[in-house]
Amino acid sequence: MRYCLTSALSCILLASLVTSAPAQDAAAPVAPVPVVATDGANQIIKYQPDYFTEFQVSSALDMVFHVPGFSFNGGEEVRGFAGAAGNVLIDGQRPASKGDLDETLGNISSAQVDHVELIIGGAPGIDMQGYRQIVNVVRKSGGKPVIQFGGNVKTFPQHARPAGFFSYSSNKDGKTTDFYMEAFGFRDNGVNNTQRYTYLPDRSDPAPDHMYIRQWAGGWGNAEKFAHSRPFLGGKLSFNGNYNPIDYNYDATYITDDDTAREHLDEKEISSELGAQYERSLTKTLKMDLNALRRYDRDSQDDVYRDGDDVSHYHDLALTSEHIFSGKLTWQPNDKLTYKFGAESALNSLDNSSLYTENDTSQNVPFDHVFVQEDRKEYYATRNWQATPKINIEAGLKVETSTISVKQDNRSQSFVYPKPSVQVVWSPSKKLKLSWRTERVVGQLNFRDFASSVSLETSVVKAGNPSIVPQKEWQNGLTMDWSFWDKGAITLGYKHAALEDTLDFMPIITDDGVFNARGNIGEGTRDEASVSLTLPTDKFHIKGGELKIDYTRIKSSVTDPTTHSTRAISNLNPDNYTIVFNQNFPKSRTSWGVEFDSQNNAPSYQATEYYRNKSAVWMALYAEYKTKDKITYGVVLQNAFRRRDQNDRVVWTGLRDDSAIQRIEHNVSYNKPFFIFRIKKEL
Repeated sequence: MRYCLTSALSCILLASLVTSAPAQDAAAPVAPVPVVATDGANQIIKYQPDYFTEFQVSSALDMVFHVPGFSFNGGEEVRGFAGAAGNVLIDGQRPASKGDLDETLGNISSAQVDHVELIIGGAPGIDMQGYRQIVNVVRKSGGKPVIQFGGNVKTFPQHARPAGFFSYSSNKDGKTTDFYMEAFGFRDNGVNNTQRYTYLPDRSDPAPDHMYIRQWAGGWGNAEKFAHSRPFLGGKLSFNGNYNPIDYNYDATYITDDDTAREHLDEKEISSELGAQYERSLTKTLKMDLNALRRYDRDSQDDVYRDGDDVSHYHDLALTSEHIFSGKLTWQPNDKLTYKFGAESALNSLDNSSLYTENDTSQNVPFDHVFVQEDRKEYYATRNWQATPKINIEAGLKVETSTISVKQDNRSQSFVYPKPSVQVVWSPSKKLKLSWRTERVVGQLNFRDFASSVSLETSVVKAGNPSIVPQKEWQNGLTMDWSFWDKGAITLGYKHAALEDTLDFMPIITDDGVFNARGNIGEGTRDEASVSLTLPTDKFHIKGGELKIDYTRIKSSVTDPTTHSTRAISNLNPDNYTIVFNQNFPKSRTSWGVEFDSQNNAPSYQATEYYRNKSAVWMALYAEYKTKDKITYGVVLQNAFRRRDQNDRVVWTGLRDDSAIQRIEHNVSYNKPFFIFRIKKEL
């Protein structure tokens, strides 16, 4: 859905208003030094709850955010269960649900957490999920249930959007129950009133055509989520489910000196998930995990564009489903060796139908009705070996088999992809770690790329392409982790990827014209340099402050299929960063923070068009107060800088750079600031 634009700081604040710890009546003592449980490449650093007291954490998500040198990853939006894992475990296990890891952690009160572990390299009995480091949130085995309820109001100029929630969480005698429900209204923060200037191809006209686009978008939705686990037949049985319907509406008026056009889009999406997980020890050294998951999504769009007597209408209905079953055996013959053997079967499908008409006349669009089905299986074996007290080696081999069928193209094609990987972690000292990882990665196809789509506002038809295959790449990465000042950490990383069958835009030429489409355009490269910093500011005379910086610079290269020249990969933002500063005052039970987030600045090289986006930084400010009787008040000012978005578009009459330019567009818009007021009560 297009309505969600949420910064990391806002997510943390939202979590703190869903769950909160008891407020402190006096200044908190200096946080203790974390305990290093194992000295070696598979080092386990244990953080007790007292470590997080000065941060006034409210939830497990808050605690994860304040682990030095750790960057939260909620998992990938991919099909299958194993490949979608995030980098946080709960009680040593991955949650049974495939997604929404941040919401799961946000629903666990910090008062329910016994301790938090940062695991680097590996640890006995811990599945690293392919990550270099993992955080494990360990809950207390008893205690009373935690009940939360509250709401927020998001206020924009001339209107407001309310939301309310209720949550219940308990963990006692090996039985856990988590329930969360919310109802919310929202406005699309990425939709803004726009000034559009259209130039002649040579920009010779000093007075370009001007259009003012007045836009509004938003809607309503609700969500219900449930998870329960309990002892069963010598192991633990877990269930989870969620149901999330959303109604999104978009209205735009296109105003010129002599014409006014209007567009209305109504989009309805219903997503649901039902899963089960069973785990138990078969022997003292052998453990079994089984997972079953079913996911459904129904997404319908109805878009109408009216310009005088001319009416364009686009309707699209997409039904997606996913059925997963996976099993894993973990064998740990001693405290230096851990073996994992597993298999996963996933059956995925997309049934997509669309209709594009102009003045009630159907338009020919390639693959406007597509049924795609993928039968994917994956088998894997990994070995984690503590070779020496300072060197940990993890090696593995995954073999993926996939059969993709496209009914309308009468196509059924099978693939077999071996995916080896090796990771070496060397710890020359307790505070310094060097990691090298090499692996072959096979991407997943976006089923929507098989089907066509139409943008009425830009008059762009994207053709479906049923002949695409997954992108493959060899990745090699080196990372250095260094901790300092007990609460400080810095991570430097570099990764190089050699791509095969790179997925990007390409032309599809038919008797009806030239269409933009996604497709495989050959070999390419992608290089990433990153830095992550956690800096406590006490030594700089800023008491209770913490600065976190995450920055990644990306450089890519591929051969354009239209011009045959070298260019960057489309829609790949070269600069990505998040800068967060927060300061806590435990004595007054208050805190504040500020965050800066990079936005979209990626080019897009399509068959007949070129886009260049330039968006200014997004800024958020927040303040929070917690009362003695567990009521939390919070306020967030989003987009304090009134972000400016610029989009330049060049349209050719045919293939890009091989035909005449039809027009050049310059679009400028400004996001308006808005406030979020929140209140939450814990029982």
